[in-house]
Amino acid sequence: MILTANVPEESQETQPGQFENGSFRDHGQTPPANSLFVAYRYDRNTNDSKGDARFMKKFVSILAAAALLMTLTASFASAQIIGGEGTMFVYTENGGPLNVRSDPRTGDNVIGQLEYGTAVYVTVFDGDWCGIKFNSVIGWVQSRFLQWSEPASRPTPAPTPEPHEDPGEEELRNEIAIPPVQVQVVAGRATGWADMRILPSMDAGRVQYCPDGMQLTAFAETPNWFHVTDPSSGSVGYVMKSCLMIIPAAQPSVDSETRLGTLNVHGQFLIRGKIPEGYTLQLISSQSSRIIASLTSDDARRPQMMLTIAFDEMYAGVERLNDLSNEEMDSLKQSYMDLNAVTFSEMFTAAGTKLLIARETGSDEDFISIFSLYKGYGIEFLLSPNPGAADQSLTDAQLQMAIDFLSSLDFIPAN
Repeated sequence: MILTANVPEESQETQPGQFENGSFRDHGQTPPANSLFVAYRYDRNTNDSKGDARFMKKFVSILAAAALLMTLTASFASAQIIGGEGTMFVYTENGGPLNVRSDPRTGDNVIGQLEYGTAVYVTVFDGDWCGIKFNSVIGWVQSRFLQWSEPASRPTPAPTPEPHEDPGEEELRNEIAIPPVQVQVVAGRATGWADMRILPSMDAGRVQYCPDGMQLTAFAETPNWFHVTDPSSGSVGYVMKSCLMIIPAAQPSVDSETRLGTLNVHGQFLIRGKIPEGYTLQLISSQSSRIIASLTSDDARRPQMMLTIAFDEMYAGVERLNDLSNEEMDSLKQSYMDLNAVTFSEMFTAAGTKLLIARETGSDEDFISIFSLYKGYGIEFLLSPNPGAADQSLTDAQLQMAIDFLSSLDFIPAN
């Protein structure tokens, strides 16, 4: 930048490097670009002190004007604002709306939105932002979401994924405790093993491989998985039910001389009692949480006797029926009264275990239910007439036979 100052003076000589008639002359050289050059002519031989003073005042004024001009130039250069009026169009890659803001920054300054393809009037560009006007709204948008040409049809947004719940979470919500039961791995032919996993889900991490034939102990179950432990390694995890088989309980044994029958309840305890003459003790079903056995006779005149043993979480901490409070006994009796009209009595086995006897009244068919508890298992003995008998009522002799059998019952912890 070149500023020239024509200072009045008496001398007409022009020294090298000075302006003369508005042009620069210095041995053929030109001043560098963007430089400030002040040229003057002054006759050193002049002894006019007033002229000196006038010269100095004018020279200082010229320097001040030059400094102001340089400041304004620098401010303008740093603003990075470019005039750019014109119509532009909103273009977003996902076809969504564009936020309009009160000032050129992101944050909580959104004052509206512009739909994809909307034409807006751009008033100014400022770096990554554009000042725009749309109808009566004046604001700022990010310039990368505007283009000069009208965009094609709106792009199809990616579908919002449906909320997905891990199947393992649903399985866990439905997990219930069961009495410990022995299970055996029945692996597919392709692999020869089943996976024990951290959670009941195929996506869960693997705890260990379980080869075909391996025996595990199941202590809880979900709709599709058993929660198991490996007695040999101590590992705990989940194995799909389809890869496991419950090991059937051994058939109850009966001593031919003493007639004492023994039933193993999931390896937790033994039920032992004297089997009535003419009856056979048989195991009908053994599942993870329930065992059903029967005392049957070929004589149609003899009553049926059915024994059901099932783990009940309500009584998980109860050792025997004797341990229930009066209120808990009343609640137990009420569960019978909700279904039938019954009368109640109590008796004890030879080992001192309490039995609750509920006998139905007011029905053509007679039945007696004898209930007890041992280590969280509900043990119910049901005595009812044989369907083939002509008389569908129980005699006193039949009732006494059942009482004698129940009196002989003993519950023995498994070794």
